[in-house]
Amino acid sequence: MCSALLLALAGCSTVVHRQSLTPHPSSVTAAAAKVSLRTKQFPAALRELQAGAEHGDVQSEYLLGLVYANGLGTDVSGVDAQRWLRAAAEKSNADAAYALACLLAQGSREDRESARRWLERAAAAGQPFAGKLVASHSLPLAPARGASGDLKLAHDLVIWAIRHDTESLGTFVKAAGVEATDEFGRSPLAYATAVGAEVAVRQLLAAGGSVDHADRFGATPLMLAAEGTSDNILEVLLKSTRGVNIRDSVGNTALFYAARVGRARHVARLLAMGASYNGTNADGWTVLDVSAKAGHDEVAKLLRAAGATGSLKVSRVRETTAVDPTDPGELYERWPALAIAASRDDVGALEKLLADGARVDELTPQGDTPLLVAAKYRAAKVIAPLLKAGANPGLADKKGSAVLGYVAGHGGLEVLDALLERGVSPDIHGSSEVPPLVSAARVADLAAMKHLVDAGADVNSADPSGTTALMVAAAASNVEMMRMLLAANPRLAIYDHSGRNALWFASSSGSDQSVDLLLAAGSPIGGPAGEDSPLFAAVQGGKVNTLERLLRKGLPPDARSGARDTPLIAAAARGDARIVRVLLDGGASIDAQNAVGNTALMEAVRAGQTEVCRMLLAAGADAGLHNRDRIDALETARRRHFSAIVAMLESH
Repeated sequence: MCSALLLALAGCSTVVHRQSLTPHPSSVTAAAAKVSLRTKQFPAALRELQAGAEHGDVQSEYLLGLVYANGLGTDVSGVDAQRWLRAAAEKSNADAAYALACLLAQGSREDRESARRWLERAAAAGQPFAGKLVASHSLPLAPARGASGDLKLAHDLVIWAIRHDTESLGTFVKAAGVEATDEFGRSPLAYATAVGAEVAVRQLLAAGGSVDHADRFGATPLMLAAEGTSDNILEVLLKSTRGVNIRDSVGNTALFYAARVGRARHVARLLAMGASYNGTNADGWTVLDVSAKAGHDEVAKLLRAAGATGSLKVSRVRETTAVDPTDPGELYERWPALAIAASRDDVGALEKLLADGARVDELTPQGDTPLLVAAKYRAAKVIAPLLKAGANPGLADKKGSAVLGYVAGHGGLEVLDALLERGVSPDIHGSSEVPPLVSAARVADLAAMKHLVDAGADVNSADPSGTTALMVAAAASNVEMMRMLLAANPRLAIYDHSGRNALWFASSSGSDQSVDLLLAAGSPIGGPAGEDSPLFAAVQGGKVNTLERLLRKGLPPDARSGARDTPLIAAAARGDARIVRVLLDGGASIDAQNAVGNTALMEAVRAGQTEVCRMLLAAGADAGLHNRDRIDALETARRRHFSAIVAMLESH
């Protein structure tokens, strides 16, 4: 496990030296630590990283955080890992922000919210794993942890090596495991294939990486290579695979992947290796269909020469909207005639089919009812006759979306109105789907939201995590949306499953106008417990103006978190001097102690926040207080070798 940390060090120090011909002394320290780690001189490496980190070197801070997270030359320490990763992340180190999010994601509600913010910062700075999680509205999964550290973090470090230090990858991957996977089930070999890292691909194969290991979507490294640009990577993977015809979760093989993006050379090579061109995927397409549909003529020619056939017959495409069930055409293969009529908004054909006994809810091969088809094709005219014939608006598609929820989240105001006018409940949605009003709020479709509210939608309806449309609007600082929702008199004392109300989200976003709107409407100023105070949201987000506004409105400055932290303790640990000043001026208790007895001063000392320590001492903080371990601020500074803070406390 410990060896996995070396690869991060190699990558980071390489970046440092590329940026400057004359490295800063602390950067040289990081480079020295790299040498010590590779020679397994762990205590020396720890000392060198500590020295660099205390001098403010961002790479040393990041790596020291990883050292403590994995227990290299020291005990595993989550507190120290978070401290140093936060220090690096606050200097815009995207990987440190992502690693910090991983550590915080399984903590308290406050920790999870902090993890979400660090994840967003990492994603904004281009960290690829963070970007995927933010896009899927997810936090990192619970890490597997052993005596020597965090396996999840070790896997992430292997990925770092693929990008920055392939020379050492073959050695380092032994610590994390060659088949260690990320949140998406993707292995290091799959990642190396996807980014075109040929050297890493060869090393991972030599270490035992499986070409046929499928991620949670069923995609294998061979499939990724088939749609990639590297002939060499495809060739080396083909030599190692046991199944060139393995299918992913929707029935596509590697040949489908290559055909879909027009990789003619890859298609030819796969055919030569015995790739099958027969059979269809979950949508009923053959590989020839896929290439023809995408317009890849060269690939289609190769496939036809090999004997492939398809179900697409371009000559059968007709311009007329009339529905002939005996000749549906290429786009509607195996579709019920009623669904075809619905997709074309052909009321006459649809009514005739219904009169002749067509089943109003007969499904397409994709699992859609004619009513859902009409919604997805924005065919408003056929909505009324379908509902009149008994179409069930509560039936959902394969993704769990019922017709109203789909329209609310994807646009189509005419269809929405047609549904509502025929009496479809504005709150109807699939069992795994969010309420229509929340769906419309997520895409900021104000018109759809207004029509739903006017039709009687429950303005207090919430998604499975307890998030309401008003919370979504507050988090997005969408004042117009908030005004419309507030006019419907929502309950402002609704809290999500993490104990946050709309005011909390507004405070987190830092929108003074949003905060004022909610306070004027009578929003409670705290949650079911003090830990849900919007003050913590403003502190975590560094929102100075919002914090000042909340304090002026009368929010108690000494609200407590689950760990008995106050906002001042949380701000001191973050090292945010502006926030600390606002809280002190707002009457925060300077010597309040948390669950382990630490004061704001002790937390600032632990985090090495010299400026905040100076500010707190000047404001009268008691440096003589002890925590539950009978340790005071001075002893903490001495143990952490913060010489400047030690001198400050001794002279106080």
